[in-house]
Amino acid sequence: MARQQSGQTAPEHVRSTAVDRHHSRLRSAFVLGPVDVPTVEQARDRLCAMAAAGPHTRVGLHPRADRRIWEHDRDADLIVVTEADDPGDDPLRLLDAVRTDGTEPLRVAFGGDHVAVDFDHGLGDAGMLHTLFDVMMGVTDPADPGSWQRFRHRVPPLALAAARVGADPRRLIALARLLRKQPDLPQAGEPASESGAMPGPVLASLRPRGAGVGIDADTLTAVRAARDTTMPGVSLYTLTTVALVDALTEAGVHLAPTVTAPFDARVYLPKSWDTLANFSAGLAFPVPAGSDPADFQNALRTAAEIGRPVANLLITTVKTLRAGTSPAHLAEAAPAPATGTTDLLHSSVGYVPRAGRWRWLDDDRAQVLAVADPPHRSGLTVTSALVGGRMCLAAAFHTEHLAAETISRALSRVPDHLLRLSGARPEPTANDPTGGTGE
Repeated sequence: MARQQSGQTAPEHVRSTAVDRHHSRLRSAFVLGPVDVPTVEQARDRLCAMAAAGPHTRVGLHPRADRRIWEHDRDADLIVVTEADDPGDDPLRLLDAVRTDGTEPLRVAFGGDHVAVDFDHGLGDAGMLHTLFDVMMGVTDPADPGSWQRFRHRVPPLALAAARVGADPRRLIALARLLRKQPDLPQAGEPASESGAMPGPVLASLRPRGAGVGIDADTLTAVRAARDTTMPGVSLYTLTTVALVDALTEAGVHLAPTVTAPFDARVYLPKSWDTLANFSAGLAFPVPAGSDPADFQNALRTAAEIGRPVANLLITTVKTLRAGTSPAHLAEAAPAPATGTTDLLHSSVGYVPRAGRWRWLDDDRAQVLAVADPPHRSGLTVTSALVGGRMCLAAAFHTEHLAAETISRALSRVPDHLLRLSGARPEPTANDPTGGTGE
């Protein structure tokens, strides 16, 4: 194990946002490879240099769900980097070496040609994760002030994004109409158990189970080609979400009536601005089994056009301020599902690596598997990533609610549902239930 020792520099104090505190109840873990992994010393030094650059890098922060003021240690006292056994043909085994009970904000483990990261979700979202890997892989110089220029700003990003959204009266009218239709969010003083939250640190023994599947490049090529003809403008994310709902329902999972889709609110910032903090909003959309992907895409497009992600972040902020420092469950989604139902959240980390900044050792084996803590014990979080021309899907769930065999079976059926939804494979008929595949 390599642990950076604390020096004599006094820690800085930063004011966390409501969204930071909202997410700091949970943790996220990622495994990727095969890559040319750095040494433990190289990774530690690069991460510590990232912390030394300042609190806007998010590394070196000490997240607390119940504290508005978070310490930032430029000496990165709690960065932990370890060497682990090669996970072989099951990269998820590397999670055993990196998972923590929540007392260490950031842990990294290297095993063979794979890298695993486990971090407090209060530190950031996919934007921070991409940058974290770029720094560890040596393609971003953490000691160069230019690497962090777009993250230094006096005005809070949410204030600027809200101002840009609010500058258009048409957006304000549309948002007002939408918000009148939304169910009220939990109020201050509500017990966390009523909203399905798991406040406080999540013990390693209570961390969710992970399962993953890869979708080959030929399948994605066929899906995209058919999609461009049958439903132009529908994103791969949209198709995958509907395919997940259909596959899970087919496997016997009783899903809640809405699916949570995280929206990156960075698109509402000026191009010269960015943030590594959490800046995504989880928006709930009705996506029952058998949904038309075009309808879901229209709902996503409308939400983005009227600035609903920024409105959600503002609502979360107001609710958190009203509740004081209580880590109440403040998602926009409807209340926690009834007993026996499962709340699905589908998140995408996009292309990995970004813009080809570093490369896989083998595109055919490239994979990114995310096991992000669901917001409650009956939740199911699925993360998709595009890697080397392929797609990786990884699910995180609690086995007392969902059987691992059921989730694995559902994930294995997603490629077939993608082909069906896009029109690359004909719909089954009464006379030919295989849809002409001969299966």
